[in-house]
Amino acid sequence: MSGRWLTRIAAALLFISLAASTLPRLIAIVTNARTLQPLTYEARRERQMGPWYASIEKLRAELPKKEPVALIAPPRDLDAAVFANYYLYPIHTRLFAGRNAYRNAAPDPTRPKVIVAVNALHAERTEYDILRDRDLRAGRRVVTVPQLSGPIPAFILPIAASVDGPSPDTFLIEATLANPNAAPAEVRVTFWPKGVVRTIAIPAHSTAGYYDFVYQLFGIMSSGWIDVESSQPLRGAFYFVNRGRGDATLLPNASPATAIEPGALYRDTKLFIINPKGTRATAILNGESIPLDPHAFISRPIESLPAVGGDVYAFVSTRELNGRTNFLWPQ
Repeated sequence: MSGRWLTRIAAALLFISLAASTLPRLIAIVTNARTLQPLTYEARRERQMGPWYASIEKLRAELPKKEPVALIAPPRDLDAAVFANYYLYPIHTRLFAGRNAYRNAAPDPTRPKVIVAVNALHAERTEYDILRDRDLRAGRRVVTVPQLSGPIPAFILPIAASVDGPSPDTFLIEATLANPNAAPAEVRVTFWPKGVVRTIAIPAHSTAGYYDFVYQLFGIMSSGWIDVESSQPLRGAFYFVNRGRGDATLLPNASPATAIEPGALYRDTKLFIINPKGTRATAILNGESIPLDPHAFISRPIESLPAVGGDVYAFVSTRELNGRTNFLWPQ
C-alpha cells in the first residue's frame, strides 16, 4: 500500500474519531438552536441563563424607570452585578461592592435609595436593614458568656440601639433573658420614646437570646431606651455592642440618678437624659431647666462633664481614639 493511501486512511480515521466525539455536542447545539428559534429574546435568555435571568426580568417590571438603583453584590459576585447592570438598561444603576460600600456612601446625596441585592444565583429588590440583619444573623455574638442579673421582674435599659455608622461601626443590643421559674413568663418590651410595644413569651426554665434586640423585636433601626416588664422574675443581661469592632458594655438597670461618675472624655462625647416616668419631668443642666415629655430621650454634645439634677436618669458616652465606646454612668 502506497504512502498516499496510508495518509488518506489516517486522515479518515482522525476525522471519524473527531466526529464521534463532537457529533453529540453538535447535535445538542442544533437541537437547542431549533428550540430557541421561535422564542422571544427575553425567553431565549431565560431558557439559557435560568433563574438568574428570570429574576432580572422580574426586576425590570417592578423597578422605577426614572430612579437610580443601587446594585449591591458581594465582592466575589461583582461580575453578576455587571451583567445585571447590562440587562437592566435603560434603568440607571450604580454598583457597590458589598453592603459596607453602600453604607459608607451615606453622605453622598446621589446615593440611590432603591436597592437590589445581586449574587451569582439571583437578584432581588430589598432594603438596607434586611441585608444588615442577614449579615448579623450569619455572624456571631460578641458576648458569648453573658453576666446575668439576679431574678427581677423589670429592667430599664438606659440606651437601646440598632444603628450603623461608617464601616465597621455597627451598634446594637445583645440581650439574654432567662426564666428560672416553673411557670412561663410573659414579657412586655416597650421601646421609648416611640412607644412601640412587643410581647414575648419565655417558657419555664428556658432562655431567650437576641443578637440585635431592637431590630429583632421592633423591625426598626433607631435608638432610644427600653422598658422591660415580666410576669415572672427573670435573669437578664443586656450589652451595648459595636459588632464591627467587637466591643461590648454591660448596661445597668436604670433608675433616676444624675450624679455622673467622673471619667476621661475623648471624642464624640454626648450627654443623654431620659425620663423613665409616664409624667412630665424637669432636668436641671448646669442650672438651666429643661422640660421633658413623658418617656423622653434626649442627647446633646458636651466637652466637659455637666452638673445634672432632677428626677431623671443621665449618663455620658464618649469614644476613644481606637473607636471603642465608653460610658460614664450616674452614681
